[in-house]
Amino acid sequence: MLAEFGHFALLLILVAGFSQALLFSPLRLHAGRIVASLSFGTKTVTAVSGNSGNEARSDVHEPDTTPHSSALPTPFPNNLIALPLIILALGILSQAALIHAFVVSDFSLPIVADVSHSSTPLLFRVGAAFTPDGGAMLLWVLATTLANIVFALQVFRRASHTPTTTSSDSLFISNAFSILGLVIALLTLVTLIDADPFLRVAVAPLDGRGMSPQSQDVLRILREPVLYLGLAGLTVIFTVSIAGLLTHKIDRSFAETLRPWVIGTWLFLGLAIAINAYRSYSQQAWGNWWYWDTAENSLLIPWLLTTALVHCRAVLEKTDTLKSWTAFLGVSAFAVGWFGVYLTRSDLLGPLTETLSQSADSTALLVGFCLLFSAAYFLFWRQADRMAEQKAFGFVSRESGMFLNSVTLSLIAAVILIGTIYPLVLRWVDGENITVGAPFYVEALLPVVLPLMFIMGFAPVLRWRQDELWLIGRRMKLAVMLSLIIVLFVSIRFIDLSPLPLIGIGLAGWILAAALSDLWARLWHQPDHGESKYRNLQLLGPRYISMTLAHIGLAILIAGGSASAVWEEQVVLSARAGQSIEVGPYNLQYEGVALLAGENYATRQATFILYRHSLPVAELFPEIRYYPIRGTETREADIFHGRDGDVHVSVGDRSEDGGRIVTVRFLPMMPWVWTGMILMLIGGSISILTRMFLRIRKNGVPAS
Repeated sequence: MLAEFGHFALLLILVAGFSQALLFSPLRLHAGRIVASLSFGTKTVTAVSGNSGNEARSDVHEPDTTPHSSALPTPFPNNLIALPLIILALGILSQAALIHAFVVSDFSLPIVADVSHSSTPLLFRVGAAFTPDGGAMLLWVLATTLANIVFALQVFRRASHTPTTTSSDSLFISNAFSILGLVIALLTLVTLIDADPFLRVAVAPLDGRGMSPQSQDVLRILREPVLYLGLAGLTVIFTVSIAGLLTHKIDRSFAETLRPWVIGTWLFLGLAIAINAYRSYSQQAWGNWWYWDTAENSLLIPWLLTTALVHCRAVLEKTDTLKSWTAFLGVSAFAVGWFGVYLTRSDLLGPLTETLSQSADSTALLVGFCLLFSAAYFLFWRQADRMAEQKAFGFVSRESGMFLNSVTLSLIAAVILIGTIYPLVLRWVDGENITVGAPFYVEALLPVVLPLMFIMGFAPVLRWRQDELWLIGRRMKLAVMLSLIIVLFVSIRFIDLSPLPLIGIGLAGWILAAALSDLWARLWHQPDHGESKYRNLQLLGPRYISMTLAHIGLAILIAGGSASAVWEEQVVLSARAGQSIEVGPYNLQYEGVALLAGENYATRQATFILYRHSLPVAELFPEIRYYPIRGTETREADIFHGRDGDVHVSVGDRSEDGGRIVTVRFLPMMPWVWTGMILMLIGGSISILTRMFLRIRKNGVPAS
């Protein structure tokens, strides 16, 4: 019965979303403004005449001289918080009903019978609610309703701290809420048409088909909410961008409204990418930390455009320039995010390793995409010419550097998008099935990525509006020397190293040296402020610290990825119990295989003792798991993260000589990849958390 309540709640979200779109629609508010102008545009003045004490009254209509009468505020609905709160409550109820159906194994729902089983562990049964199309779409709807109420709170807080609200500001906010309600209703409608999660069958099966073994992973369960929170953030960015285009308010106030959403979305999408990368790395069948498949590219493309938007939004807030480009990125980031969901949820590119469950045709998702974004880009085309830049900046300036960075990031996203959809287009043309892998992306992206990395080194030292080349050279001399030292050391130490990874390591050193040298100059070359030089750290501000950590993290990630790809060692052999395997600075001793029983699988678990300098440092337990419900096997690698590299161990079937096939990989500097990702995420978190902390202190609430 709870499933019916969830279905009813989903239908109410559809109605409430359209209600929000109509309640805040420009037509309704325009009518209200006309009524308000008729009511308050004139006032009655009572005239008193004569000295005889007789009062002669005459009604004289005079123009209203009340302050702000020339900019009469647009009537604003008084249920700014109530309706988004109701929509969120309905979303929570609908999602809870679906999770409950998985927890109690209600196999009368086809969505439960297709991806769950009574023997599936409880944690994975909860996670299975996010795996199929209907569950994923419902999670997207819930995340968007959450973003809706957060945006309402943001606007409500700003309105409460602003004594007067102009007509254009009210119209901008109303348009944003109207479009956001329309998107919520559209997503709900797509969910109900394509993959209604609450449909029942007359005769329920005795048990389900079981969850895909690849999906029975804690990281997979964690990735889905993080991913759809990022997509919900893109939804708000899109709606605010469209509202800005409609009201011609692409200005500093617009950039300030977008700031927490852009950084938060960048953070959630980056976290989803990091989780997905580690999942790929830990699976023997995939074998690397980035596989360039559709699911991964669908994450990377919106993240790249959001990164470009981070830079352009900062320029818009600081100098009131790049208006059209910022609005275009705001619309495009959500467009590629929506299209990425369609690619991964439909069967256009064939079955993926990530989506082994039944997939729907997702026709409504595609139709909704075409309708929404054709209208959005048509609006941009009509309004972009009216957003002429009022201010100019020099070719050598921070604005130019950030603009070039954003254009380069957009080109990278375009190349990846072409590589992702090219097999689909080729299949439509002549029916040929091909796979676009790492070689294509390396060759296509190299001419774009290298200039981007070179430009990134100048980002911290460029000045706003106008800068001088000789001053830049003086600021960058330390970074140039440090990066040259790194390149010379690596080339001399590894004389046979090919040019490509050497260039990657050299440019990573360039970005790292530039960020560290600028940080050094700001900390110790600034005037003393009366306390100590460390006082300068507080004066840098969270934005600068966030940018520096993000650049340092990216440099470390690139260096680690280049080094691990070049200096990787791999040993594949048939091992017997007691045999020793040497790889890198480590030695593994194979102890044999034990047959064990899991909750819903049987496993052959191998045991390895890892030695370094004849001292045991860890035990590794790679497995071969068999899931009888699905009748499939998975191979789970085990990884040791050392200070100088990772040891990646996996086992296979028995060989002809009676031994066990063992694959051991040593990837030096691989921990640098994960450290770089973590530093980038910490940089984004500092910006968000610092802003929240300052708001709490400003409101007089204790920080604790």
